[in-house]
This record gives sequence, structure tokens and C-alpha cells, in this order.
Amino acid sequence: MSNKVYVDDIGLEIIIDMQADISAAVTFSLTVLKNGVEVTWASAVYNDRYLRYVTASGDLDDAGVYYIQPNIAFTGGWSGKGETVNFTVHPKWR
Repeated sequence: MSNKVYVDDIGLEIIIDMQADISAAVTFSLTVLKNGVEVTWASAVYNDRYLRYVTASGDLDDAGVYYIQPNIAFTGGWSGKGETVNFTVHPKWR
């Protein structure tokens, strides 16, 4: 297995450390910017402080740098974005 991410990888776990307990969050998602296009991936709270998403068919359909920004909201009115992270999706055979 490789540490590289490739076009069309399915089942890849993407886990974002929110650096705080988010177990009380009521909504959460990941906004993904890939090749200038924004998409939203529905995520789940994982181990109280992480957002987790598992890639599906079509998620990693282009080579390039993918930027991910978490979105989260709590009851009581607070909502906001987490720190942006990025990773590279490599073309096949590279």
C-alpha cells in the first residue's frame, strides 16, 4: 500500500482533527474545493473531536490539490468553519 492518494480511490478515510470536543455538534460537513469547484461531503463526528468522511465513487475524480474546510454548528447559535487542510490526489501511474 502507498501513502499517496490516487484518482478514483474509494474507501479512503479522511479524518479531520477539530482540536476540541465536538460531540455536541448538531450539523457538520466538509466543504471541498477541487480544481476550482466546491462540493460538500457529509461527514460524521468520530471519537468526539474528529470529523470523518469515507470517499465514494466520484469524490476523487480529478488529479490535483484538494482543499477541505470543516463546517460545524452547535445548539445555541454558534456555527463556523474549521482550519483548512489540503492533500494532493495523484494521477494514476504516478
